Amino acid sequence: MSLFHKDKEQHEALSPQQNNPGTEDQFTDINELAAQEVAIASGTGEMEEIYSTRDKHVKYKRLTPIEAEAAAKRQAATKHELIAGKLEFSSAAEPVAPDVELKAEQDPHAVIAEDIIEDIHDVRSLRGIYVRDIDEIDISLDPMDNLREYERTANDKERYEARRDGADHPYVHFGEKIVSTVPVYQHESKVDKLYLKAGRFTDVVESEYDEYLKSTDPTISKNYHTMQKEIKPKQSLLYTLSQMAQKRKEEAEQQKADETMRENFDEEIAPPEKKTSNVGKFFRIAGTLVTDSFIKPADPDERSTDYNSREDEKYMFNKLRKNLKKLGIHTAVFSLTFIASLVLNIMERSGVFSAAIAPLYCGINLLLMIAIGIVGRRYIVDGILPLRRFKGNCDTAPALAYCACLIQCIVAIFTSASFVNGENHLYVFIISFALLLNTIGRLTMTIRVRRNFKFITSHSPAYAAKIYNDEETASRMVSGTTASKGVVAYQHITRFLSDFFKISYAPDPSEEVSSKITPFTLLISVFVTVMYSIIFKSVTGSVSALTVMLCIGTPFTALLAGNLPMAAFSHRMLREGAMVAGYPSVKQFCDTSAVMLNAYELFPKGSVKLHDIVSFQQFRVEDNLLMAAAVLRDAMSPIAPVFDELVAENDHVLPSVESVLYEEKSGLVGWINGERILIGNMALMNRYHISIPDEGPASHYRSRGREVTYIARSGQAVAVMALSYSAPLSAQKQMQKAESSGLAFIVSTPDPNITAEMVAEQYGLFYRSVKIMSPGYANEIDEVTSKAEESSRAYLATRGRQSALARAIGGCIGIKSNITLGIAIGIFGTVLGILLCATLALYASVARLSIVEMLIYILFWTGASLLAALIRRP
Repeated sequence: MSLFHKDKEQHEALSPQQNNPGTEDQFTDINELAAQEVAIASGTGEMEEIYSTRDKHVKYKRLTPIEAEAAAKRQAATKHELIAGKLEFSSAAEPVAPDVELKAEQDPHAVIAEDIIEDIHDVRSLRGIYVRDIDEIDISLDPMDNLREYERTANDKERYEARRDGADHPYVHFGEKIVSTVPVYQHESKVDKLYLKAGRFTDVVESEYDEYLKSTDPTISKNYHTMQKEIKPKQSLLYTLSQMAQKRKEEAEQQKADETMRENFDEEIAPPEKKTSNVGKFFRIAGTLVTDSFIKPADPDERSTDYNSREDEKYMFNKLRKNLKKLGIHTAVFSLTFIASLVLNIMERSGVFSAAIAPLYCGINLLLMIAIGIVGRRYIVDGILPLRRFKGNCDTAPALAYCACLIQCIVAIFTSASFVNGENHLYVFIISFALLLNTIGRLTMTIRVRRNFKFITSHSPAYAAKIYNDEETASRMVSGTTASKGVVAYQHITRFLSDFFKISYAPDPSEEVSSKITPFTLLISVFVTVMYSIIFKSVTGSVSALTVMLCIGTPFTALLAGNLPMAAFSHRMLREGAMVAGYPSVKQFCDTSAVMLNAYELFPKGSVKLHDIVSFQQFRVEDNLLMAAAVLRDAMSPIAPVFDELVAENDHVLPSVESVLYEEKSGLVGWINGERILIGNMALMNRYHISIPDEGPASHYRSRGREVTYIARSGQAVAVMALSYSAPLSAQKQMQKAESSGLAFIVSTPDPNITAEMVAEQYGLFYRSVKIMSPGYANEIDEVTSKAEESSRAYLATRGRQSALARAIGGCIGIKSNITLGIAIGIFGTVLGILLCATLALYASVARLSIVEMLIYILFWTGASLLAALIRRP
């Protein structure tokens, strides 16, 4: 196609009326054709057909007499040629496009892609046009870059200085247009030219491009549809409401999880700014001096409370360190207040405090309660707030007991004589003891989290434990073993362990049970208090009854019964190469009945020893062994490390294995360079009709308890190996401990020498606890254990040792029963204490509930609960 500029002289040759684009008086509509023919015939006004570039209609303009005469001569010549047969009409299917003179729409300085105008003739003669190739899509072209490039090419300093100074220069266009194709246009059918009848150049190209985008070519239509705006279908009102409800439910669950993590993380949230009195400032400063736990302004760089990327390592370690320091200070303060209050009560019982100095005794106890409130104000507030919804948490019971004891101490200031003569008793030591045990529970939790966090942030590879999700296949796998359920665990490598802190700080059953019974304990305590006031008609006695009921109803091991055994178990697992994040990990794997294992992990490097090898051929011995080593390594056989020394000494590169197949209970069949390599027992040799030249060495080795493996190449036996297998001692203990928890072991192996009896003998297991899988199931095991994930949840992880995985899962099974037993004993002691105290208070007054009886009872059930959780090592 061609592009022509109209000459300035041609425009000037037209009449002023014709040069005015705003008028159409010089045009005559096509419907006046009859009148025009008459005018032409008379010679008074010839009409010439033209195309309007404005409204795309055919129009006519008046011709001058000279132009009309020339047109008549051309018409006569054409008629003569038609009669003479020298001119033929073209078919209607291929219309001839008339030459048109078009004026370029783009600015004089536009950059035009050469892939559009490559067929335009004399394009470089256009003034100010800079032609550049654009070979790929680039939608980020900056018009200013093009302008600067043009200025450098033109070397026009005047234009550059004018643009820099902001002058109104006629050639400066900051919003210049760029003519380009995105993507490169290619017509579906091969065409050499694009015919333009009339109209704007860009309109024609745009039309062709739209047709191109609507092409049936999938590569084009795919790009076209991805650029379209996605239109969502209209949803029903019921569907919309259900989606909104689901979203609110998810937000509530996420908020609850964040609150739980924040409570266990011991974070302090800055309250809204408000004016505080001088007394409040005094207590705040005092708390700062004692505990260094004042509320700081919100940190603008505060990150998420969970570990989301490697960049958060330093930040999370610093937060853990601060929490450990803070909890250490709290533990020391609560220990001192517990010892001080216990000594005061012993002195009061021994008669040191007389009625005259009774206010001193009550005042000291009140000061101890104030100190406890300053140090543990966060625990007390967090425990009271859930009662608005008649719910509780692990801090609710100690917080209620603290409030009751504080009221009792205030009342005791005015009735101090009744608290030194045995009529009433102060129970400050019980509050200190409860808060001390809760703080120790938090401290052990934080220590456990810090140790586990070091494990997952180390640069060693991590393997995440998972539960096999195909229940039907898992049930078939464990059939014939000691496993009762088809719940099978396995592990695979992962690059990142996610949700670590969420799992680590999740509440255990002890916290959940304690939080549920606390509101009912409050109701029972209020009922006993009301009954006591009715029976004994004593305000001081009623306050003491309420205090003793709330104190004895406190689950003292709410945070300790679960966290202490978990911390001890987690520490043991870390020493054995496994990481158990928290109680959700126990809950995830406590129902596991079997573990998937690979033979190369059961018998790692060094476990298989080559005692002798006899070659049946005297030539190409080294090549034969290298081919065997390549097949064994490709199949991940435990025998493969035997040849590592041979490969390293000779500095050989193992040949490429085309394919390898394991035949059940026989051996490996591999192909290298079109040659078949067999590695297995005598059954495999017989199946492929391989004759053994000499059976003497094999019989000799079998008599000495060695395992015999043959190697054949291209239909001929080339060697026989004498091997021995031995399990690592540490792995034996781990496997035996896992078996004692009820686990079975499903083994995938490409080595026919590894049987269930042999594994059971080497590891000291019951033979029915081990099952060697057939090749089909073995391939499934290899597939799930060899895959790698970018991110996996940090329930349980190892360094790759499958014996450590089995040990950790067996420990999860055992520790669940330990924690459950400890919780049951603790709750039983709490309920029994409430019943005993209510009975004694209502029938014999609170004078019978002295500090000695209360201390003995609390220590007994606390020790029984912790002993039950720790006596058995999972």
